Amino acid sequence: MRDVVLAMFGALSLAGCGSKTACYAMSDEDATQKVIAEYAKQPATAKGDPAQMQFSGARVVGVGRSAGAKGDGKALTQVWFSQDDHTLTVATLTEACDLQFRPGLAGDAIKQAAIPTKPPNF
Repeated sequence: MRDVVLAMFGALSLAGCGSKTACYAMSDEDATQKVIAEYAKQPATAKGDPAQMQFSGARVVGVGRSAGAKGDGKALTQVWFSQDDHTLTVATLTEACDLQFRPGLAGDAIKQAAIPTKPPNF
């Protein structure tokens, strides 16, 4: 299962938007919809454990952004989703629209995140 999730990370990181800064400074709602749409495009075999990989706006518990100037390649947006098994999945979206997921995080992981989070603003 872990290999499937790691393969998914690689596949999704290739799903860029075509611009180095296409996902820079997206609204919380737009970033959430981007994550949901890109995940939905993946084949079922690349989606990992469905108990830890469920996404919707209603599941968002926080959004975090790193400091980064447009075009420096360091700006990140993290969207944190609650899961039915009481874990969290964080989706990290780069300014170039590369996407990675970390499923199965403890419920308090959001409080210990390196990038501070806030409730979503939809």
